[in-house]
Amino acid sequence: MRPLIIMHGADIDWRHTVIRLLMYLAGIAVLALGMSLQTASGLGVAALTCFATTLSMLTGKTLGFWITATYVAYIAAQLAILREFQPRILLELCFSTLIGGFTDFFMAVNPLHPTAIPAQVLTMLLSLAVTAFGVSLVVNMGVVPNAPDGLVQVIAEKLKRRFGDVKVVFDCSHVVVSLVLSLACMHNLGGFGVTTAISALFLGHVINIANKLFAQRFIR
Repeated sequence: MRPLIIMHGADIDWRHTVIRLLMYLAGIAVLALGMSLQTASGLGVAALTCFATTLSMLTGKTLGFWITATYVAYIAAQLAILREFQPRILLELCFSTLIGGFTDFFMAVNPLHPTAIPAQVLTMLLSLAVTAFGVSLVVNMGVVPNAPDGLVQVIAEKLKRRFGDVKVVFDCSHVVVSLVLSLACMHNLGGFGVTTAISALFLGHVINIANKLFAQRFIR
């Protein structure tokens, strides 16, 4: 993670620091928009949102509330593993609050609620593209990772495993737990659907494309 404050010699470059933070906030908003579009498609949600979606269906509380709540739980898990407080944890808490608030906002104002299969598929593809763009913007600003990725990074370092290997297990565990909870309590698949499988298989590749197209422009 790059330093939060951009320095120019001995002086703080406030202009570029503020621009970087604003772009980071924009990335969080775009990421939340992608999550809301995934839900609106009616074809399921991404692997990481599965658990929060199931809890939202079970309790009646908003998706944004449960995204924030689960992200805070991931931060608590990081603290338990690290056994020490790190300043970036405060930034992850801010991220978690913002992503939940933005998600609820976009869920409320989103006009897309397709019912026909072709429109649902198009909405799903749009959601994956928007999500990938948001992830690329957030990651390339280098402020702080989202809480799930922060937890994956801590676990990978603790187990001395590759980040990608741990993330696959982490994402799959979300899907399994969500399916078990949905089937046991609601007798249906909950948030699991086509989007869940496609995002697990292809979202990483779409993010790679977004990085190739935009990463250097974002950084400049």
